[in-house]
Amino acid sequence: MKSGAVEPAYVCGNHATPRHVDFVGSTRLFPIIWFDLEHFDLPTETLAVVAMVARSHGMTAIARFKALNYERVQQVLETGVEGILCAMVESPEEARDIVRWSKFNNPNPLPGEVTGQRGWNGGGIDARYGTLPAADYVRRQNNEIAIICQIETQESLARVDEIASTPGVEALFFGPGDFAHRLGFVGQLSHPKVTEAMRSVARACSRQGKWWGTLGIGPDHYRQVRELGAQLICPGGDARVMINGIRELAKTFQPPQGRDKA
Repeated sequence: MKSGAVEPAYVCGNHATPRHVDFVGSTRLFPIIWFDLEHFDLPTETLAVVAMVARSHGMTAIARFKALNYERVQQVLETGVEGILCAMVESPEEARDIVRWSKFNNPNPLPGEVTGQRGWNGGGIDARYGTLPAADYVRRQNNEIAIICQIETQESLARVDEIASTPGVEALFFGPGDFAHRLGFVGQLSHPKVTEAMRSVARACSRQGKWWGTLGIGPDHYRQVRELGAQLICPGGDARVMINGIRELAKTFQPPQGRDKA
């Protein structure tokens, strides 16, 4: 992303199972898979397993959740995910808390490394069960694990530059569904007011030297958000695959539209 790449992300919530992740990974179509803990009750043990399966296919696993407190952030990071997508971040104060909970203190930081007050557990999955040297573990967690803040409300949009400029925040993710809903345009992801808000996010990220992402539902919308500069673009995931797949399968036995039934 830092080098300008555009990457599609597959979202898993309804069907966040090892077999489904293995299926998605085997297609080699998605370099990133996003596990949705905001809307689905995925225990950390389940998240740890599906993240392992994703890694076995070379996919980057990220987890979306509401980062309300220190403990929740720790537990998610220690499942071995490589990024956290933090829902409903509405202020730079919230962003700073998330960064502080996510980053270790490091007496010898690399240039540009952001440090924090994360609690130490060198025996978990993310530390390869204690086999990573402590200094390497700290540097990897502080420099390679992405913190992405979601902009989904008018309150967060009003402070988007402050959130984007927070040291340690890697990127922003614009949530068009929630933003449209709050403006009274439910389901209208391309409504002009939603698109203008997305442009504001894009401009803020450009000013602050950060990349950004969003949804891109369908070819036209995907193309639109890519042209606006989005780099992490989610075209959907398990729910869309299931509904589109079952509709396609049903064409086998359903008569074509407009043709009289026998």
